[in-house]
Amino acid sequence: MATISENKKNGKTVSYRFIVCLGRDAQKKQIRRFMTWTPPEGMTPAKARKAAERAADVWEQEIKADYQAEMEAKSQGQAYSIPPEKRHDDFTSFVNDVWFPLQVRGNNRKPKTVAFYLSMVKLINSYFHGRVLQEITALDIQKYLVYLRTEYKGKNGGPLTAKTVHHQYNTLNLIFNYAEDQEIIAKNPMQKVDAPKKEKHPVDALTQEQAVQFFRILPACPLDFRCILCLLVTTGIRRGECMGLKWKDVNEAAGTICIERNVTYTPESGVLVNTPKTINSIRTIPVIPSTMQLLQRLKEETQRQHPNAILEEAFIFPKDGDIFSPRDPNAITRRVKRFMKNNGFPDLSPHDLRHSCATLLLAQGADVKSVQEILGHADASTTLNFYAKADLQQMRNATEKYAAAFNL
Repeated sequence: MATISENKKNGKTVSYRFIVCLGRDAQKKQIRRFMTWTPPEGMTPAKARKAAERAADVWEQEIKADYQAEMEAKSQGQAYSIPPEKRHDDFTSFVNDVWFPLQVRGNNRKPKTVAFYLSMVKLINSYFHGRVLQEITALDIQKYLVYLRTEYKGKNGGPLTAKTVHHQYNTLNLIFNYAEDQEIIAKNPMQKVDAPKKEKHPVDALTQEQAVQFFRILPACPLDFRCILCLLVTTGIRRGECMGLKWKDVNEAAGTICIERNVTYTPESGVLVNTPKTINSIRTIPVIPSTMQLLQRLKEETQRQHPNAILEEAFIFPKDGDIFSPRDPNAITRRVKRFMKNNGFPDLSPHDLRHSCATLLLAQGADVKSVQEILGHADASTTLNFYAKADLQQMRNATEKYAAAFNL
């Protein structure tokens, strides 16, 4: 017989949850089905309970009949699928046991991406816990997105950023699109949910004046950290790409570095070396002479410390005590932030130094296509939309050039 429990809100029963056990699978795990049933408006608690018991009996008979038909079809080697309108899949079970292992873990995604979606579904599962996948409506999802923007408090006690809310929307899209593709749901509620608006914020980057001061104080830094800062701010590489550099990636004669690796950290996997973020991120980029000279000094110092080592396979910025293991990129973020704070700069991260490289290059007249290739963007529109912003002086220079061209 189905188990019936009450879902209460403010002390009042708003719905009933039905659970039925159909047996056990090969791993001795219970095979269960779930359903949430809402009583009609105006029913007394006693009548609502009796109506719930009748509904549970009807539902249990249907579920058992469908399960029996499925088992018989499988025993005869035939395919069988329950029509979406008859399914009652538990939402969190579908996300954790079907979508996540097949579409996230099983889709050759990088550990950082797996960790990202793990954090996304944690919040989604918490909100929709106990709900039936097929019964979640567009209105339910709209209420969830409003809840994230107005009521939910993050770890810092504040509301989620617009960017994070948008990530939540995108994750729900992936979940329900997959359920629709697999014919587990008859209608996709996300088709009636508008994407949350993104808030555009100014890029955090060094100004021209701050950049002058930044370069002025770099000589006081230890050599390895000075090299890291110079690479981040003059080549625009990501922190993981910087930590993934090996000495064999440096071409002193050509004055270039080759980006072929990216180092990430997740609590689940630890420090890992992988390929860069996208295919466009694998690139060869120029290094200014002063930075190349610093790298040459660092290589000489590393060779003195490890006289018998063949440095080609060694990491340029290794973990302490092991030149063939990469450094945790999070440690670089902490070190950069301390440097910024101690020297009176804004609270900038390694990624903000990447932003700084792009904005400073464009301010000095670099063409967008070159900046796109240096940063490893898939197309120039990303570079244009994100970085190409002119200040009043640049606009004045542009109008003066226009006037001069036509003797105006």
